[in-house]
Amino acid sequence: MRRDRQMLKVSDTGSAHAEPNGWANSGYVENVTVVVKEAFRPQWPLLVGSVPVPASRFEPREASSSLREWIDSADVTPSTMVLCGMGGVGKTQVAAEFAADMLAKARSRQVDSASVNTDTQRCDPVTSPPARMDLVVWVTADRIEHIVGTYARAWRAVTGLSPSGDADDEAARFLSWLATTPRQWLVVLDDVPDVGALREWWPPRTAGGRCVVTTRSKGAAWHTEHRARMDVGLYSPAMSRRYLQSVLRLQGREQDAADLDRLADDLGHLPLALAQAAAYLCEDRSLTVAQYRALLANRTLQLADVLPDDSSLPDAQQHTVAAAWHLSVQRANELAPVGLARPLLTMLCLLDTHSVPMATITTPALVQYLNTQQPSGRQLPASAHHARRALQVLRRLSLVYPAPPGTDERDDFISMHQLIQRAVRESAEPSELNTAVRAAAAALEEVWPPGVDYADTATGRSLMSSAEHLVAHDTADALWDAQGPHRVLTRLGLQLQATGRRDQGLLHYRSMLRTARRLLGENAPETLFLRSDIAGLQAEDGDVPAAVKELQAVLAAQRRLLGDEHAHVLTTLNNLAHWRGVTGDYAGAVVEYDRLLDTLQRLPTPSDEGVLVTRRNRAHCMTQCGREAEALPELRTVVEGTTRISGPRHPRTMVARNALASCLGRLGHNEEAIEILTPLLADQQTVHGELHGEALITRANLAQQRGKAGHLDEAVTELTELVALFITVFGADQVRTLTCRTVLAEWTWRAGKKESARAQMEDVADHATRALGPHHHVTTDVRQILAYWAADAGTAG
Repeated sequence: MRRDRQMLKVSDTGSAHAEPNGWANSGYVENVTVVVKEAFRPQWPLLVGSVPVPASRFEPREASSSLREWIDSADVTPSTMVLCGMGGVGKTQVAAEFAADMLAKARSRQVDSASVNTDTQRCDPVTSPPARMDLVVWVTADRIEHIVGTYARAWRAVTGLSPSGDADDEAARFLSWLATTPRQWLVVLDDVPDVGALREWWPPRTAGGRCVVTTRSKGAAWHTEHRARMDVGLYSPAMSRRYLQSVLRLQGREQDAADLDRLADDLGHLPLALAQAAAYLCEDRSLTVAQYRALLANRTLQLADVLPDDSSLPDAQQHTVAAAWHLSVQRANELAPVGLARPLLTMLCLLDTHSVPMATITTPALVQYLNTQQPSGRQLPASAHHARRALQVLRRLSLVYPAPPGTDERDDFISMHQLIQRAVRESAEPSELNTAVRAAAAALEEVWPPGVDYADTATGRSLMSSAEHLVAHDTADALWDAQGPHRVLTRLGLQLQATGRRDQGLLHYRSMLRTARRLLGENAPETLFLRSDIAGLQAEDGDVPAAVKELQAVLAAQRRLLGDEHAHVLTTLNNLAHWRGVTGDYAGAVVEYDRLLDTLQRLPTPSDEGVLVTRRNRAHCMTQCGREAEALPELRTVVEGTTRISGPRHPRTMVARNALASCLGRLGHNEEAIEILTPLLADQQTVHGELHGEALITRANLAQQRGKAGHLDEAVTELTELVALFITVFGADQVRTLTCRTVLAEWTWRAGKKESARAQMEDVADHATRALGPHHHVTTDVRQILAYWAADAGTAG
């Protein structure tokens, strides 16, 4: 009589109860046949789930070797390794290569599982490391139901039981089995959205068990006593080149290594993008790498246009580059503060790839932008706190990250992969992008410090780069309104000039002028003001006469349309006076400064600072045209007034102190000039640093005053050292550097080393001609000095 899980009744007998898989009887039985079914024995090693196909030409990563060291270690802590990183860096491939390797080793060492029934033996808690895996479970863990379903399949695979219909119960039984089995096992949980998704489904910690998790989330909760986190990053340049070469070579395509390096840079060394770009090149064999790079750079094309579609993805990949981050962005926007992560990401995708100032995130402008973008159901307004939390969500999901190693003050900047930026921009509606452009500009403006002294700092470079990216992405003139350009555009132009990027500054202003003419008209105040700025840049580029002519034309138009007292008119008049002085027409410059000074003093509320700066500039030109005696008391008054208003260490005061010392030197009062310059230099070095431009110029002036006081060799030694510093700080082609070299040659001549001086000056002339052009005032001044020396030598002969 066979018994299963039911109680059978036999007539004329008592009741009998049997345990599952047993039998019982209370009556007479003539014959009993017992059939014993052999216990289910899995065929070890066992794989549950589908390990992804290894990538073509898989590049071993640092995480790969770390996983092997971990699995070979006798230490069972940590029992779980968490591979973190943005979408597309290859976390799944690292985990898949590791799991496949463990399974292959297990199969190569396969033993007859019937010889020793290890399922009934208990395992010593202290054991050797898992030399081979009896069970590998690969779980696509992006959803709870996928985790539960795979665990349930694993339970049936190790027990041979049929489906019970209760997957949760089967999954729980499997975790209990993992906790007690002496078998060695590996569970890989791939693409876990966050640590909370595994709250009830963590594999147990055992001596023979290991778990590997891949996730885009970088929350602190991943790291515990029993879990270690490893970041999987981008390919190194060498890895990128090696990968591209091997994949293309497999298709019979040899490419120049330099072209491949540039392509890898364009793709940000992202493994997923490199694989799909290589597949695209293999598909279209007529396309060169250079031509493909041009397609990538074409802003009229989207990523979907220059990468394979879903049907052509390599290595059994599931997502295109553009889609790789879609789920992360969607998930981020669902986390608290709900609805703020995506608009913040949209704003960030318009700025610098490598270093967006952290301060922009909490500006009132950014908070106001987030309030206009938040979901309609949200009751409370966003604040700076909510903006920081939204940024934390983006960092947790690897959509943004701190600035890369090597960046100054790295915790103060945000980085973002360029392809994530592009994918986000391409997925946004035009109206969303325009709103984000204006918000980003306002945020940059609010954190941009006044002046240009900081321009060559990490913050200054970051602000400039972010502004340049923003301008490049403003394809709908969102940075312009009926009044003119956003102030951030002007800020950018000033910074480009302050950092010696004259050519880029000129291109920037000319682009602004074209836009102003198109949107505002030829005679709009902003259009005329841009013409004035461009004339100044032309003058700096060496074409001073043409610049003066343009400034005169602009000034006439501004006076006619705006009146004499408009701020734009005063600025143009100041620039005209300055550049007339540069041409050597110092007397004409003094006349222009007189007109400017008269207008400034007639204003209803004249600016004391503006008046003092104009008086200083006027006095400087007077010293250059033989009126030093008149200029000296004027400069003393300017220094006194500026010191009273702004303090002795204010930049304007220190410039005035320098001008006073120069005037004293021209009058032969060299010792008094040295007395002024020595403490001035100390103040500048304290305020700005020893390598600041103003401090270096003061050192040069001080060296010349010492030379005039009779210390010729000391002056030459100091100027020789300064030339090297000018080259380091400003660059060899910069006007200030070439001027310093000219001064050194002049003092070398005065020290009696005329052949050396002539050779130095000829080299400066050649360099200035190449760098600045033959008509730049520095070039012509140097040529005149050489001509004077030649005439002097002829006279002496």
